[in-house]
Amino acid sequence: MRWLGVDPGAARVGIAICDDAERVAVPLEVVLASVAVPAIRAIAGREGVGGVVVGLPVTLGGREAAGAKAARKLGERLQRALELPIEYEDERLTTAAVERLAGRARPSDDLAAAWLLQQFIDRRRSATASDAPA
Repeated sequence: MRWLGVDPGAARVGIAICDDAERVAVPLEVVLASVAVPAIRAIAGREGVGGVVVGLPVTLGGREAAGAKAARKLGERLQRALELPIEYEDERLTTAAVERLAGRARPSDDLAAAWLLQQFIDRRRSATASDAPA
């Protein structure tokens, strides 16, 4: 199933997508936060996605960070608008990681979305593999 990854921010929202086999996530685009829901709805329809993964800010101690409430609110709005499964993925350190890799020469929101989506699909694949009979 194809998933969209969403890295929510106050000004911009990064969007990424994975392939049907849930093997690789790639950056797709960056949209303004003020139009995120209609933009994501259009992208989801165009790309034929089956679910959305929203990045959830979490502290290093594992508690939801300040931006988590806004991320959950965006997830709820997306669920109502898209009627698709919404999952949340720990996004701690994603922006820092992609900025180290890509530099700060460009906005990293879509790269952070790809990073968190890759983390999500890797975890799903790992869980599926561990559930398979030996």
